[in-house]
Amino acid sequence: MNINSKLDAFVCLNAEQEFDKIFSFCTLMTRSQEYLEMVESAQKAGFSDDFTEFYYFDNKNSNVYDAYKGINKALRHVKGQYLIFCHQDILFNYDDCQKLQKLLNQLDIAHPDWAIVGNAGKDEFGGVHIRISDPHYNDLSIGTFPKQVMSLDENFLIINRKNNIACSTVFRGFHLYGTDLCQNAYKLGLKSFVIDFHLYHKSPGNVDQSYRDLQKQYVDWQLNLKQADFIWAMCSNFYVSNSKFKNWFFNLKQILRWSRTIHKRKLRKTN
Repeated sequence: MNINSKLDAFVCLNAEQEFDKIFSFCTLMTRSQEYLEMVESAQKAGFSDDFTEFYYFDNKNSNVYDAYKGINKALRHVKGQYLIFCHQDILFNYDDCQKLQKLLNQLDIAHPDWAIVGNAGKDEFGGVHIRISDPHYNDLSIGTFPKQVMSLDENFLIINRKNNIACSTVFRGFHLYGTDLCQNAYKLGLKSFVIDFHLYHKSPGNVDQSYRDLQKQYVDWQLNLKQADFIWAMCSNFYVSNSKFKNWFFNLKQILRWSRTIHKRKLRKTN
């Protein structure tokens, strides 16, 4: 038996990874009817069972899975190239699957190192880029697309499984996981974008105490992990560094506003 014959017994990974499906939807489900409405809406928008699969985590009776744990489990189990982790209260009333595929194909060519995209986010200057309709705004379009961002809103996230990415395992909850994914991607040399994909979100979102608690946990966790930086999350702006004093001082409301302005000026000079 020659060498090549022996090698045939093993798997060569040189070829591009092949996926059984194109899209894998995954949702934290608390209301069955609303979840089914979302799935039906997606199917009507062209997300055919031929290349799309739908998963959910059953949180009807209690929050068995939070977003961080759910995303990481989904990434291990789904079969699609693109994991769409979305809220149950979205409807595909406007753009369809064909448009999304076109946008992702364009992104694959222009930015093969993209890891996550969504329909709303903030860039490094705090600029908002958003394409959505919700109870407060109809046909809202702000900013340019596609736009590289440092955080994404969680109502509709698409994760490119060609590029390895995951949520941080130290967090639990239902807020800031879009920001966490974007920051993890950045550390890995990958990029995140807002794209021009229009859908309807039944809820405008809210910032409650659980959001503030998780933001504080995020700041504390970053304490010894990274250099000082301003984080432009969708619902807040905050400062992180490896100094407890700086984290306290620069997150004071007036100081944050003043130092953020200086930070923007420095970034514009270097870019």
